[in-house]
Amino acid sequence: MDSTSLRDSYDAVADVYAQGFTADLVSKPLDRAMLAAFAEQVPKERLVADVGCGPAQVACFLADLGVPVVGLDVSPGMVEVAQARRPGLDVRVGSMLDMPLGDGELAGVVAFYSLIHLQAEERSLAYKEFARVLQPGGFLLAAFHAGQEVRHLDSWFDRPVSLDFFALRPEEVATGLAAAGFAMQATLMRGPYPGEADTERAYLLARRVE
Repeated sequence: MDSTSLRDSYDAVADVYAQGFTADLVSKPLDRAMLAAFAEQVPKERLVADVGCGPAQVACFLADLGVPVVGLDVSPGMVEVAQARRPGLDVRVGSMLDMPLGDGELAGVVAFYSLIHLQAEERSLAYKEFARVLQPGGFLLAAFHAGQEVRHLDSWFDRPVSLDFFALRPEEVATGLAAAGFAMQATLMRGPYPGEADTERAYLLARRVE
């Protein structure tokens, strides 16, 4: 992952991306169900991080369920959009590879379609970073496109970008999480909803081993 290209690309599309994805969860009942199940299991008084939060649609959903949440994104433009959308929501510029959070500070981490920009070795680093910031027994919910394809975009929303999107094999992600100290709790696969890209989606719920 070229962190500069990732940041600059999402800065370039932040406003139009937010217009298209802010209400993204409304038409995705299984996404909402997985997030609700995650929220039910984390202690309500402990903080959860939404990493790669974008315009914070997931962070807002969790906050509405009563979960204390912080959003992290490498794009200052996305952070600005998220803060404007929900004043008072804690949204910060930060990378999932070096999270501005203390050891064991979190009860949960949500990575909704944010692992898809990482190379394999970077994903391993991210899993270790998730384990670091999670308390023993803390939960991780990851969502991603399932498969092995790599897609590169030079233009998105009619704006110049340089982004790689990696589809991931669920079993490979599960193996990487186990190596970082996680135990799998649940896996859900679904096909695309109307209007979505024609790929399978995977949802993995894991727990940091105590």
